[in-house]
Amino acid sequence: MIPRRSTRLIFFGLLVVAIIFMLYMIATPDNGPRHLQPEPLSDFVKHRKSHFEYEEMMTQSPGHLRKQKEYESMLLANIQKMTVHKQLKRKMDHDPMGIIIHKEPGLLDGLGRVRDMEGQDTALRKNVVMDNQLKHKIVHIDLKGAPPKVEYLKTLFPLLSSLGATGLLIEYEDMFPYWGKLEPLSAHNAYAKGDIADILEVARKNNLEVIPLVQTIGHMEHVLKLKEFAELREVPHYPQVICPTNNKTIPLIKAMIDQMLELHPGINWLHIGSDEVYNLGECTRCQQYLLHQRFGKSDLFLHHIKKVAQYVKDTYDIQPIMWDDEFRKVPLKAIQAANFGNLVEVMVWKYNRGIMVDLRTDIWEKYSIAFNGIWIASAFKGASAPESYITDVNERLSNHKEWMEIVDMYKGTIPFRGIVLTGWQRFDHFAVLCELLPQGIPSLAVNLMYITERKADHGALAKIGNLLKCNSFLNLDLKYLEYANKCNFPGSDVYEISQKLYILKKDIDNMMRNPHVTGWVTDYNIEHSFASPQHVEQGLQDLSMLLFDFNKLISDAEKALNKVFDEYTVKEWTDFNLKPTFDKLQKLHNSCTKLLEIMIWPRKPFDSKLLKEL
Repeated sequence: MIPRRSTRLIFFGLLVVAIIFMLYMIATPDNGPRHLQPEPLSDFVKHRKSHFEYEEMMTQSPGHLRKQKEYESMLLANIQKMTVHKQLKRKMDHDPMGIIIHKEPGLLDGLGRVRDMEGQDTALRKNVVMDNQLKHKIVHIDLKGAPPKVEYLKTLFPLLSSLGATGLLIEYEDMFPYWGKLEPLSAHNAYAKGDIADILEVARKNNLEVIPLVQTIGHMEHVLKLKEFAELREVPHYPQVICPTNNKTIPLIKAMIDQMLELHPGINWLHIGSDEVYNLGECTRCQQYLLHQRFGKSDLFLHHIKKVAQYVKDTYDIQPIMWDDEFRKVPLKAIQAANFGNLVEVMVWKYNRGIMVDLRTDIWEKYSIAFNGIWIASAFKGASAPESYITDVNERLSNHKEWMEIVDMYKGTIPFRGIVLTGWQRFDHFAVLCELLPQGIPSLAVNLMYITERKADHGALAKIGNLLKCNSFLNLDLKYLEYANKCNFPGSDVYEISQKLYILKKDIDNMMRNPHVTGWVTDYNIEHSFASPQHVEQGLQDLSMLLFDFNKLISDAEKALNKVFDEYTVKEWTDFNLKPTFDKLQKLHNSCTKLLEIMIWPRKPFDSKLLKEL
């Protein structure tokens, strides 16, 4: 038997080896991205482990050996934990892809602070955030042709308030209950007057200031598409821009504003739209007016919008706000000459990357001189593609990060009034539905958190995951979406459906790119009933399961959407996003079934005269 002192030396040697290996793992530089899985033990440690096991088995009692194995297992477990710690820290040094949500404190809890503690002065960072804090954080609710149920909004508004929102910019368009001569402007499924009162009351209870939006020159499709108002179009064939020189235009706009403000008593701001005014000054009447007044198109725009803004301010003592894009091409002197700085507040919008490039220093200098009130507008959803049904949170986060750089850069010269986080459900009145409000709530939460605390690290994301009651994984990047995140916030079922659809479409695309399909199950093969059964089976072995899953998704989507939207919105969304893909799968399945029934094939060529004669 080896003396007890020698045994202690062996234990001490093992401990030293383990500690050296642990320090080596922490200090080793990263050689590229890896999965968040414990790295295997090195051959050296494995060799040392087997050597000690053999020696101890020959020299120690079974009880002593068992204790040693337990101690050794504890050391190795600690090494693995430190490996996970190191890998997670590597991930946090880049924009996050997502965050794992834990119900109980564990190894990963608190690691989000590592990034903040290393290389940053926490106190200084806090001061910078507080100095650059935006007073108003307004959430845009786009209702165009897809009104969420009032009961849903009643459950949503408390969450928005808890996430840091201070108000709502409500773009009603055809969802507002116009009456009298304006009744045709409302869709058949528009809100009732009582619904508006309920929405405003719930907003007030949750300390959310409401700013209604009325379009007054551009994006007036919901008005100009109608027979009753077609004569007011600037271009007869394009129902987007209203003619500013038509004598009936200003009375119509005033009537719309009157009804909007009658149902929104006590508000402080009214947004009067005025973005993307295409084709301005092209009708015969406007061209004659420009010639007579010696105006340019920018002068015509200013002349019209000044009438609208003056009416709002003089009649109701409410501050008008308008989008800024038309002002970008208007000279400073023209803005000053019209005294716009005391009349309107401008809302500067940019929804994608490249804010510094598109909104140059000279534009900010012009605005800081011309306007007393300047807002900024980002996008938390609905700004990537008109047919998009799911939000890429990382893309939206990049937009907000750039905006906060703008705020930091101009904090000494521009007292920004606040920020509006827009969330579009359509690109315009004629466009299809894009990213629905409920599926965009995680993006909204992440970006509200970022503009408030300037953080999107592990700790901030874990906090958001808990607020949204997510029990698995909060995904930020669609490239890494492999399974649907499960949360429990108002409308979370719609969020889950959107993810499942994205994943299913990826699986379908992968199947259709399979060489067995691209080479043997093409439209040509199907048309001529000529395909190898083996390749058909190999290429489309997942088709039946995908068809089953997609059919179930349709059923689940209808249930989820019905909790939030009316039957018309549900049908529109499913008809556009689900039905075409399902029909395509069903048609392919039927075709392949027929292909597999064929046992005898003709001689080539398929179009030979001899074959036709036979």
